[in-house]
Formats: sequence, C-alpha cells, structure tokens
Amino acid sequence: MSSNSTIQRLPVEVDPFKLVDQGRLFEGRIPQEDFTRLKDLLFSENNDNLIEVNLEFTRTDTRLPVIKGNIKAELQMICNRCLESTDLTIDSNLEVVLVSSDEQAERFQESFDIWLVEDQKLFLQDFIEDEILLAMPIVISHDDCEPAKALIEALPGDEFIEEEQEDNPFAALKDLKLN
Repeated sequence: MSSNSTIQRLPVEVDPFKLVDQGRLFEGRIPQEDFTRLKDLLFSENNDNLIEVNLEFTRTDTRLPVIKGNIKAELQMICNRCLESTDLTIDSNLEVVLVSSDEQAERFQESFDIWLVEDQKLFLQDFIEDEILLAMPIVISHDDCEPAKALIEALPGDEFIEEEQEDNPFAALKDLKLN
C-alpha cells in the first residue's frame, strides 16, 4: 500500500491508468444482489450478505500498471448434485495487469492475469464480478450428497439396441475385416 493511498467508496466507472498513477486504494462492501451474473447462481436472491473488496491500483516491479487486492464473500450457492443450498467461501487474492490493446494482451497473457481496458474505462463492479466468478470452482457441490435424480443404472432393452444398429449407417462396416 502506497503512502498516498486513501480509502473511499467504490465508484462505478474509473480510469484505471489514472488511478495507478495516483496510487489509489479502494475498500468497500457491495451487496451480493448487485452482481447480476452471480445472483443467477445463488441459492436465494434474498440475502443481505456483502462482498468485501480491497483494490490497490499500483505498478509491478517492472512498472506495469496493476490492480492488486482481495475479494471476500460468503455465498449461498446451489449444489450441482442435489440442488440444495451449499455454502461457498471466496477469499481471492488478485494481481491483474492492465493493458490497453490486444497486442499488449497477447504479449503479457502467458506471464500475467490481464484485463483489457477499452477507452480508458473500467467498470469496477464488472471487474469484481469477473474475479468472483473466476475464483469459484467449476462444480459447486457438498462434499457428500445424493443427486437430485436417480442415475440410470441399466441400458434399455435389446429392442432399442437393434433399432439403433439399423439406423446406424456404419453398422455394416463392423463385419468388414482388414487384410
């Protein structure tokens, strides 16, 4: 944290490169329901949980503009197996290099997490929501639960298999042998 950093409410739209030059720090709490894409994944839209955000606009040792920070959230998600509620804790540290062109993005993408800033504008809420979604596991589920629907344990009867073979244009090829 640089010495000239100040704590402020989170603005909606910023010029991140100007904030990097100023060494700004933003800390705040945002209601979960403000994040539209995240809200669709939550078990219930009716909660008053807040997402805690700490973002520092600074430079790397090699003078690249970067956003460093942390995002914390207690989310009540839908379990992908049983479709009931499951708790998910997000505590994500981030360090994202800001780029202003596709060429810069290609040059840095293998070494850094990057964010392409178009027209000198960054919508902080979109940035934060993307970081939350990236921090989430691909599959959200309880450690041990039963699926909402029973799994199919047997194949259908022989009639189905015979019909399938007749419809298969490659079924005749199974009897050919290569010499």
